Amino acid sequence: MDPATASRLADALLGLHAGIVAFNVAMPPAILLGAWRGWAWVRHRGLRALHLVSMAVVAAQALLGELCFLTHWESALRRLAGEAGYGAGFVEAWLGRLLYVEVPLAALLPLYVGWALLSLGLWWWVPPARAPAQSVKR
Repeated sequence: MDPATASRLADALLGLHAGIVAFNVAMPPAILLGAWRGWAWVRHRGLRALHLVSMAVVAAQALLGELCFLTHWESALRRLAGEAGYGAGFVEAWLGRLLYVEVPLAALLPLYVGWALLSLGLWWWVPPARAPAQSVKR
């Protein structure tokens, strides 16, 4: 893979990663607000399941002492692009600053696990809607 393509793919992966982080962070407050305001979409079973699985993956990686696999993939692409660090492009510089903080993973562990447990608790406090029964045509 040529360096320019690797750099663009790394930037795209960083953007995707930032979107996933935003989704994971925004969903619990949105669920609580939506339950209070009567928004039906916060009870969408597929959306809620996606969020719960995503948070479970984050918490599991943290409990195992591992960085996110998206971070590993992005780093590998940056090395392929010949980039040593952040600061090359707009996407890389700004999203990287927002997404990656310089603290030990152990310091983030309670936050990740706590947010995952909150997300799990919301499954019961604001339960997703049951799937409609499938009608059988005869």
